[in-house]
Amino acid sequence: MPKRKCSNVNQSFGKNLVKYRKLCGFTQQDIADILNLNRTTYTKYETGVSEPSFEILKKIVAIYGVDVNAILGQENFEKNLHDFVMPMYNLTDSERELVGIYRMLSDEEKQELMNKAREIKNIKNNNF
Repeated sequence: MPKRKCSNVNQSFGKNLVKYRKLCGFTQQDIADILNLNRTTYTKYETGVSEPSFEILKKIVAIYGVDVNAILGQENFEKNLHDFVMPMYNLTDSERELVGIYRMLSDEEKQELMNKAREIKNIKNNNF
């Protein structure tokens, strides 16, 4: 059975997902895990077999730290990536995972996480 393409999926969308994912050093499984999806489901987004819901799309752009238009092929890919002060691709695997998770949290959850991180930092600084 031939691969079914969704008629309203922009052809560059899947290619952009692949480019951003690879440039940031993620595997399909990494992104699927962060999004709490099956890897096969995420793979279908990259191949154009299906498209993510708006909620999942918002999470994807948050992980990569780009505008939704960049993912949809509305802006120049290279320009967007190099506008970052600290691009995801300069981070270690653990740092990328942490940033990806952080970007998906609600504002309240982000504040809670930051408070805990500051608490750990203060304890560490007091021990030196």
